[in-house]
Amino acid sequence: TRRGIFMQALSRIEVPENYIDSGIIKNRKGVLALLQKMLKETIFGKITSREAVASLPEVKTFAKLIAVDYSGKNLGRAVEHEMEKHIPFDPHDINYDWQLIKKEGGIKKILINVAPKNIADDYAGLLIAAGLIPVALEIEAVSICRSILPPAHCAKGTTFIVDVGATRSSLIAYAGGSILFTISLPVSGKKYTKIIAEKLGLSPEKAEAAKIICGLNQKAAEGIIAKILEEMTSELVKKIKTGISYLNTHYPEFGHVSQIYLCGGGANLEGLDAILTKKITIDTSIGNIFTNIEMSQRQENKYFQEELATLKKIAANNRHTQNFSPTFAVAVGLALRNIYTDEI
Repeated sequence: TRRGIFMQALSRIEVPENYIDSGIIKNRKGVLALLQKMLKETIFGKITSREAVASLPEVKTFAKLIAVDYSGKNLGRAVEHEMEKHIPFDPHDINYDWQLIKKEGGIKKILINVAPKNIADDYAGLLIAAGLIPVALEIEAVSICRSILPPAHCAKGTTFIVDVGATRSSLIAYAGGSILFTISLPVSGKKYTKIIAEKLGLSPEKAEAAKIICGLNQKAAEGIIAKILEEMTSELVKKIKTGISYLNTHYPEFGHVSQIYLCGGGANLEGLDAILTKKITIDTSIGNIFTNIEMSQRQENKYFQEELATLKKIAANNRHTQNFSPTFAVAVGLALRNIYTDEI
């Protein structure tokens, strides 16, 4: 609207582990049923549009800023040729798009986004089966940046975004209006839970509860849970430092990392932001997915106050959603695509 961008509806549903494995849909019928249910049973609001923008699984996609030395008229052909040197897929089996980010004489800085054709076709087919119209499929990293960073993000240096998901995590490097690269990380919410369960002989349910209640708080449970989690957090720190070294070696022109944002359900782990700030000496905080939504104006609206009350009630009854916002980073970014598609 003229007053800004507003959230019309919000929905969420849990997906059983065996339905999707490493981004590959294993139980199509089951996933389709969940998708249809999620469209009908929203947390608040009503979904009226049939158009859909969906994300492709991070583990099956690739994004990188590459340099193309070319001054001719067919830049697209030059991008294809250069891209083959960087992508981990057979070039004949992919869908891709690219965006010109910067010109430096004959050198063009190009952001490439790549996904296997079979994965893209599978996800698009699922949307169609659910009665939706696929407008676009994009990689998660792009959606996350769009939700957390303002369109004209111009922070000095480079921004890192660490997406800690339930089954996988990734690091996104962003600078100069573009994603520079992404890196897979050796941690996940479920991996944290599994380690706690194994170390203390707990059931998965009790281990999950211990993780949520104690986190990295040294004062909780005599610091036992924090000590276990710190072992894995050390792996995360090492990988982030590797990303910093890679940035300094391959993209020195974009400057040092000035900020780290956390998102994904794992971002809720108590004390994670403080630990990363201390060990990496770079300010780390949970990313605000409402950066590009007019929250102040919405809060003055009685209807939205009811929406907020609903979300707070859910959070009070379910510790898993005590800070729900990082979990919706990808979804919010996807919803904003047609508004900010040129900026991020």
